[in-house]
Amino acid sequence: MIATRSRSIFKALTWRALGTTDTFLLSLIIINVYSNEFHWYFASYIALLEVITKSIFYYFHERIWNKFNWQRSQTASRMRSLFKVFTWRALATIDTFVLSFIVTNELKWATTIALFEILTKAILYYLHERVWNRYNWGRL
Repeated sequence: MIATRSRSIFKALTWRALGTTDTFLLSLIIINVYSNEFHWYFASYIALLEVITKSIFYYFHERIWNKFNWQRSQTASRMRSLFKVFTWRALATIDTFVLSFIVTNELKWATTIALFEILTKAILYYLHERVWNRYNWGRL
């Protein structure tokens, strides 16, 4: 089945809500552990910038994957979902690292945020894919 643009957009929005919440919380915890001060504004800036960059990246990631029928029939296989996790995570981790470094100007903080996100976001993304796989809305 092929996903419509509407489905891709709605998936991007639901993922961004989950992803931004995770980024904000991880950034807040990690920055405050390293700095011993409450820097909520750094976490807010990273999360808000990420809404823009990752929404765009996610949409195009979905559209590119939509062109490949590998491991897809009526629904996507678990293997397809896993490969989407890996490709998305690589792109998104680089984005998180760059944004975190730009906002904080601290290599250690940016690296730690990006590394923790690899784990948390991979799990969240896989679950997000499996939930969306249960619904046929927006499929042709």
